Amino acid sequence: MPFLREDTGNGDESERDNVDHLTSFEKARPADFRAIAEIDRNAWKHSRNGEFIPDGEHVWRLWIEHALVFVARQAEDVTGAVIAFPCISGVFCAHKVFVHESSRHAGIGTRLFEVLLDELDKLQVDCFLTVDPVNEALINLYTRLGFTEKQFIEGFYRSDEDRYVLTRRFGTHGQKG
Repeated sequence: MPFLREDTGNGDESERDNVDHLTSFEKARPADFRAIAEIDRNAWKHSRNGEFIPDGEHVWRLWIEHALVFVARQAEDVTGAVIAFPCISGVFCAHKVFVHESSRHAGIGTRLFEVLLDELDKLQVDCFLTVDPVNEALINLYTRLGFTEKQFIEGFYRSDEDRYVLTRRFGTHGQKG
């Protein structure tokens, strides 16, 4: 059953008015993998080192069945996705969240994360993610969502690509600052 929530995102009113105020959030279905992969290919184009980021349809097909993948839908269209997968250590890695260009700045990505964190809390597992240290807006959002442990790793991907590894202990969702 999808989660229905009114969009109360971080975008300004004019941007939010361009997006339906009721968007459903639900576990991704196997049939969604192509739509997710298409948004993924386009979501990272303008980010630093974006040419290295997209994953193929094959991996999305597997993740939908073997990881936690939730989508945002407007009508029948997938407008965003979030994924976390289990690691050998027992924690989950929140790997990606992205929203279709036409639906950005309306809080959909934040809602997707909230749905994911609710599920991780049900499983009683910790979660980590990586973020570009210059992306202060995302670091602030992740902190509000409970990712309060921070470790800086120089040269995480390549010598010029550092990352913060942020960790959220289960049960800290909703402790927004």
